[in-house]
Amino acid sequence: MSLWTPQRVLDAVVALEWFPDGAVEVRTDDYRLIRYPDWALDPTFPAAQVTRSRTGRTAAEIIDEAAARVRRWHLPGVAWWVSSATLPPDTEATLRARGGKRIDAVRILARELDRDPVDLAREFAEAVRDLEAWSSFRVLASVGGEPAAVGGCTLRAEVAHLWGAVALREYRRRGAYRAVLAERLRLARAHGATIALVKGRIETSGPILLRAGFAEYDEERCYWLPLSRGTRKERYSA
Repeated sequence: MSLWTPQRVLDAVVALEWFPDGAVEVRTDDYRLIRYPDWALDPTFPAAQVTRSRTGRTAAEIIDEAAARVRRWHLPGVAWWVSSATLPPDTEATLRARGGKRIDAVRILARELDRDPVDLAREFAEAVRDLEAWSSFRVLASVGGEPAAVGGCTLRAEVAHLWGAVALREYRRRGAYRAVLAERLRLARAHGATIALVKGRIETSGPILLRAGFAEYDEERCYWLPLSRGTRKERYSA
């Protein structure tokens, strides 16, 4: 019988939420709001994000409260993540009713890693003999000496959190992403991980991960809620 129940998997996902240096966190009994530092932003990654909300209060109340905090940061809006665990259940509908636009969606995927011994080639073992001291690593795939794909992994006890995987356009559909995935899983298993967790985008990495043996545990959707209509450009509005 597996020790990784669906609830344990989802609890592990919460524990792996990214909180970079310089971020500001507002954590209440009802929601978690993060103001990410400017260095972490790009055109698809909003500065203010509610990463989870679970409350017995009304959706309107907590949206108003979080929005007021974001306005004090002088930001044009907030990204709000929802899933099957979000409470109250009408949070997503309330965001849409207030003009929220869906800007992202990811699948929560996990794959258990068996404990079978892994045979390492001698030269490879020598190259990574100090890996046991690492808590995080990246795997690079190359073709003819040229970088083709890369992906990261963070080890926390039994959990391997996969992140940052990307393949250059010219090497997509040629196995580069799958090779990086397989190597991260192999290394994670060799260093004590019993499960790999990842958030896979529905239209890109998600299908590849499902074919690689990952199972879906939930889906998270992100809504961009604009808070002002001033002269400042709203990068994330439709």
